[in-house]
Amino acid sequence: MNKRSKRLQLVLELAERKKKQADQFLAASRQRVEQDQRTMQQLEQYMAEYQQNYLGANAQGYTGAQLHAQQAFLQKIQDAQQTQQQAMQQNRRELEVVEKHWKEAYARVQGMQKLTDNALDAERIAEEKALQKQIDDRSQGNKVNFL
Repeated sequence: MNKRSKRLQLVLELAERKKKQADQFLAASRQRVEQDQRTMQQLEQYMAEYQQNYLGANAQGYTGAQLHAQQAFLQKIQDAQQTQQQAMQQNRRELEVVEKHWKEAYARVQGMQKLTDNALDAERIAEEKALQKQIDDRSQGNKVNFL
């Protein structure tokens, strides 16, 4: 059987595989963005804690070397925050691209599903018409034999 619906079913299956792959890419990309947000929150928390420690250390009269070490550490946290911010922006841009790709794959599957359903409906209607024609032909043939 080389019906149109069978051929479309193969194309639909391919589109569904591509959509499944797009689902996986989307999930991974969202996970990266969420992880970036958690990391940024941790860095902000560290910064707040160490700034508080720095203010406390400054008030307690630590030596210049100790205060310098605190400042250097705060700078490292700020650098890490900037690096993390850049990574977050990159991963968000990537997520936008992946979401667009996923939407296209989803739309493709929906379109192929509709085409396949329409082909199945057309084949079913054609088969019903053919069956009705056979029934009509037989009923006319039976009438002729009895007359």
